[in-house]
Amino acid sequence: MRSQVPDRDGKLTKLPAAIIAPHASYAVALDLLHRSFSAIADLKPKLVVILAPLHQEALDIDKPHFLFVPTEDGIKLPHTEIMYATEIRTTLLSLFGDAIKAEHSYFVEEPAVELTLPLVDAYCKGAPVLPLLTNTCDADQCRTYAAILKKIVSLVPETVFVLSANLNAILSAPLATEHAKMLVSLLEKGEPLLESVHSKQISSCSIAAFEALRHQSWGKNGWDFTCFYTEGNESEKLPQEFKTKERIVWHASAKRKEV
Repeated sequence: MRSQVPDRDGKLTKLPAAIIAPHASYAVALDLLHRSFSAIADLKPKLVVILAPLHQEALDIDKPHFLFVPTEDGIKLPHTEIMYATEIRTTLLSLFGDAIKAEHSYFVEEPAVELTLPLVDAYCKGAPVLPLLTNTCDADQCRTYAAILKKIVSLVPETVFVLSANLNAILSAPLATEHAKMLVSLLEKGEPLLESVHSKQISSCSIAAFEALRHQSWGKNGWDFTCFYTEGNESEKLPQEFKTKERIVWHASAKRKEV
C-alpha cells in the first residue's frame, strides 16, 4: 500500500515518489532544486535514494560492476550529518553483488551527490540516504538497475527517489535545445530512451536512472515538468529555439506522475 497525504498545490501525495534535481552550481540551479524538492515537502519518507550519474569511467578492476554505493556510514555537512542507509546497502550488495559495488573513490567530489545532499537534509530531515552512481546505457544493465529499484521499494515503500540529472550534454545552443526537447517529450510520455541515445538524439548523463524508473509499477509512467532554465533564462516550456553563441545545458524541475 502506498503512503498518501492530501494533495496541496500540485505537491506529490504518495510514496514511493520521484523528482528530478538538476546538478549544477547553486548559482545556476538552486531555484530549480527548491522547486523540485517542494513537490515532496508534505511527504515523510523513510528512505531517500539519490540516482546520480557517474562522471568518470569505472576502473577495470571494478568491472563488470556498473552501479556504485558509498562505503561510509554517513557524511558530515557543515551544519549536520546525514546517515547512509547501511542496512539497505548491505542487502542490495548481497542480492545484486554482480552489479553493485561499494567503492568510496567514485564519491569523492561527485557534484551530483554533494549538491543534492543539503536539499535532502532540508526537505527530508532525518531520513537515511542511499546514493547510487552509474554511467551505463546498456539495456541489460538498465533492466538490472530497474530490478534493484523495485527491490528497494519492496523493502521500504516509503521511499523518495531523487534523480540528479540535466536534460542534455553541454552542446551548441541549437543542438542542446533539440536534445532537451526530445528527452522531455519521451519522458512526459513514459517512452523508452535507449534507442534515442544510440541514435544520438538525446545526451543526458542520467539515462540509466530514467530507464530504471520507467520500469517501476508504482505511480504513472511519465514526468511532469514545471520549469526549465539555461543561461539566465527561465520558462515553463522549452523554446522552439534558443539563440546564443555559447554552448549550453538545459536544466529542469520535474516530478514523476502519480496515478
